Amino acid sequence: FIADTNGYHEQMIEVFKQIPSRSYEPSSKKWSFELKDYSLLLTRLAPLNPSVVICPVPSFVLREFSSGPKPKPSHVCLNAIEPSLVSSLLKFQKEGVAFAIDKSGRALIADEMGLGKTYQAIAVADFYQQDWPLLICTTATTRDSWAVKFRQLLPHIPAQRIMVLNNGQDFIGDCRVLISSYSLMERCGDKLQDRGFGMLIFDESHTLKNFKAKCTNVAMALSKKARRIILLSGTPALSRPVELFTQLQMLDSRFCTFKEYSTRYCAGKQSSFGWDASGQSNLTELNILLARKFMVRRTKDEVMSELTEKNRETVILDPSYMWTNDGIEDDMSCYANDYSQSKGRQREDILLKYYSMSAEAKAPAVCAYLKEVLKENTKFIVFAHHHCMLDAIEKFLTKQKVDFIRIDGSTRSDLRAPLVEKFQTKESCRAAVLSLKACNAGITLTAAHLVLFAELDWNPSTLAQAESRAHRIGQMDNVTVRYLLAHRTADDIIWAMLQRKQDILTKVGLCNEDFSDASNVQAPCDAGSILPYLNETVSPARKSIGPLDQFIERSPKPSTPLKPPNPGGTGEAVLSRGSSTVSKFLDHDEDDDELAMLEL
Repeated sequence: FIADTNGYHEQMIEVFKQIPSRSYEPSSKKWSFELKDYSLLLTRLAPLNPSVVICPVPSFVLREFSSGPKPKPSHVCLNAIEPSLVSSLLKFQKEGVAFAIDKSGRALIADEMGLGKTYQAIAVADFYQQDWPLLICTTATTRDSWAVKFRQLLPHIPAQRIMVLNNGQDFIGDCRVLISSYSLMERCGDKLQDRGFGMLIFDESHTLKNFKAKCTNVAMALSKKARRIILLSGTPALSRPVELFTQLQMLDSRFCTFKEYSTRYCAGKQSSFGWDASGQSNLTELNILLARKFMVRRTKDEVMSELTEKNRETVILDPSYMWTNDGIEDDMSCYANDYSQSKGRQREDILLKYYSMSAEAKAPAVCAYLKEVLKENTKFIVFAHHHCMLDAIEKFLTKQKVDFIRIDGSTRSDLRAPLVEKFQTKESCRAAVLSLKACNAGITLTAAHLVLFAELDWNPSTLAQAESRAHRIGQMDNVTVRYLLAHRTADDIIWAMLQRKQDILTKVGLCNEDFSDASNVQAPCDAGSILPYLNETVSPARKSIGPLDQFIERSPKPSTPLKPPNPGGTGEAVLSRGSSTVSKFLDHDEDDDELAMLEL
């Protein structure tokens, strides 16, 4: 464990030097000790109180690590699983199955998107057939895909015993495997509890991050009666450590209380609005604890050396297609100004409106850029969030006589799989227009090797999931991801927000993406170099433009990097990359006493 000291205290250092297992790291200026000397260190530091205040390692953490290193799970258990399924698993997938079985069928498989978590979950389920009936909760988009995979990978299970729940009136009494969407699970909670499922699989388990949501409460009630629970998520926490708590509670309800967890890992504190668990602290310790007790996580870089490359680019859209009248420009400026001067919930409300207005402003420029993309003669995916953006893209592609598919929240679940199949197999189908929320997980679109984001999302994990629709097992070409950004829109704020959230998730070991490594390119721009526009020394905005179909080919000008906006400009506390402790992300009132933080 590490003694993370806040300030220098001579007597404290002398105590450190007396501990047999002491070790000092000059570069970080931190002392570390073996766990066997933990009690000894506390005893010798006690007389230094109150000048040295000890924040000890919580008992629930010490309990987990007191038994010493754990052996690597044995693969012998794989002999009890369908042989054809085991033979189809890659080495790291077999290790994931062995890990889950070693945890008595209560584990979080958090492999990066596109690494075959479904295969691992089905293998674990086959091992624990004696605990069935099995309930699988997933997104509405992927219910049918789960049924197909089950019948394909476990042919010894009668097909009629594998059932997809389509409505609340379906009879589920004799099924062995029931596959439900989260919304139907919420509506049919009583019926599902009466059935008594001995094993549960929660796909995209980060859906259950909000402990106040009815869906989460139903899932928790089901978990209390189940012997085996497998959670699947490439992004178990979308932005903050607090989002993990309900998932960990489902796996082990005796692990710790919310107060203990949030105090240790969410910088929990009492505020005028109640208990605030929105921060983060001791993330390195949390990462180690997750890997030891709950979670197995592998990234594409670690296990798929043969996987094709993924390259990110940020594209600065042509501003002359956005500021077509003074009204739009003035409205956007007002939202930006109001956001910078607001706080709390009011600030969130303003940003949502700014985000919506930005979609309307960006739509013409996005469509103009797509005109250039169509010349590349390749299949591509374009993600957006607002209906106005999705509708504008659909209208543009239709006018260009391009064969495409569109899937959003209103698309019937029984139509989604055929649409995906069309894009994957029909060469003439050039584009997939997808809702960022409805299609960021659970579907495979490896026929495309160009992914475009017409809009951003608040969470880096959502974007990474969406990217993985194309960059996953089965992709034969390098994948290019382009984020279409516009200056003086909500993109300025959200792009900076993504950087900060990404830093937090990286420290917990739940995000291996780095959006700051995106190369920067410029959309064809008839206003010449975009540099003056970014510097705001001149305004190239054109007050009137012709229809989009008059957009003509222009020679791209030299690229000008779009630097992420200064995070400090939003008025929020920022995690310093050079900070020695992640607690500096929050504004804490520091005690005058010397403070020794003990962290594993």
